[in-house]
Amino acid sequence: MFQKFMTDMQTMMKPYQESLNGKQFQPISNLMVIQAKALEKLGSEQTRFYTECVEAVSKQVENTSKTTDAAKLQEAQFNFAQDLQNRVGRLFKTNMDIMTEARESATAEVETLKTQAKPAK
Repeated sequence: MFQKFMTDMQTMMKPYQESLNGKQFQPISNLMVIQAKALEKLGSEQTRFYTECVEAVSKQVENTSKTTDAAKLQEAQFNFAQDLQNRVGRLFKTNMDIMTEARESATAEVETLKTQAKPAK
């Protein structure tokens, strides 16, 4: 999906790049690539998380419907809540890692542009 997006974007931008020697749009293109990759990773993580949660809820409903002992039911619900809390924590950390990586890449790109744009003294 990402490759198709980039191919379409390059095709669309080609006339403009040719008229400007292609250099003006390269930084924007690089930032768009960084953003698209980050969004793709975040979407993938959200899909994985959602799938895992649906499976966990289904399993929990099945297990609790079989349980008649109140103490065991309470323990199962507590364990389920703990598991979900851990899953959300892992998702948050993974998302923060993805965003940090994207921010660092974008910052490096902007710093490169600043260096190239400084006039010679």
